[in-house]
Amino acid sequence: MRRFTALAATALTLSLSLTACSSDSDNGSDSAKGSDEKLTLALIPNEKVNDLVTTAKPLTDYLSEELGVEVEGVVTKDYQAAVEAIGSGQADIAIASAAQLASAEDMYDAHAVLQDERFGADSYAGQFVTNNPDKYCEDEPVKSTYAASGAEYLYCNGTATADENKGQGPKGLEALKKIDGETTVAMLGATSPAGYQLPVMAMESQGIDVDSLKKVPVTSNDASIMAVYNGDAEVGFSFWDARSTIDASEAPDLDEKLVVFGYTEMYPNGGVVISDDVPEERRKEITELMDGFSEVDPDTMSAIFDITDWVPAKKESIDMARKVNERFAQ
Repeated sequence: MRRFTALAATALTLSLSLTACSSDSDNGSDSAKGSDEKLTLALIPNEKVNDLVTTAKPLTDYLSEELGVEVEGVVTKDYQAAVEAIGSGQADIAIASAAQLASAEDMYDAHAVLQDERFGADSYAGQFVTNNPDKYCEDEPVKSTYAASGAEYLYCNGTATADENKGQGPKGLEALKKIDGETTVAMLGATSPAGYQLPVMAMESQGIDVDSLKKVPVTSNDASIMAVYNGDAEVGFSFWDARSTIDASEAPDLDEKLVVFGYTEMYPNGGVVISDDVPEERRKEITELMDGFSEVDPDTMSAIFDITDWVPAKKESIDMARKVNERFAQ
């Protein structure tokens, strides 16, 4: 089902900022998707990398050599622009968020083929954190090690044990019923899965009128944590475990003051999507090569994409992203 209108095409032309990895490429030329002459890989800006074009070159060079055709990297304005590039014929492959993987499949018949993996996980939960454990915890909070950072934090309602901490949801959803119209709640913008969308769906499942909450708007997961730490909010939402993003000098007693009391359903990491116009055999080649790139160049995987691996996409994971997309469709 292709729903890319002439108006959207015009908007795309204005919104895409395409910067080629190859200096001799023609940014304005029409790309023949899946042709033997060139393939285009759409990337999004990375705040940790000043020159993504140059930094991504090991990946595009690797794909070019193994596929026997030029693979050109381009930088788009954001995830959605990368998906629109797939739909408009300006890109053959895109690295995108889970929401956009589902959108690309639904809007342009594209194929979500790989998911990002971080520390052995290809999905994550949104977490509920509070500075008032007496209200939200049914049991005594326990200290447990967050393996990604080695730090110890407090958890309750079965979200972790002293020996095991995997961040698997859903957990502790019943405790959300203790949020009422007087509760201050730190929430990210409406496009954030862990900081808004998943918690909203979790609260709705418990019969909470989200519109009635005293929301404390925050712009990032660490800001949500700090709002609860500073007492500006009683409850905050973030990804698991966003407490590790806080510098110890900012919150020296964070490990004693805040408790995670619940998790949302699991939500998939982003990944790789390939245009339907790329022939099936070529799609398989690209998928296998990108799947194996972590063994070829793990440093580039970490530096550019902040992941440890790409793994085959799971239909049920993409369906979860699709479910969230449908709930928050404009």
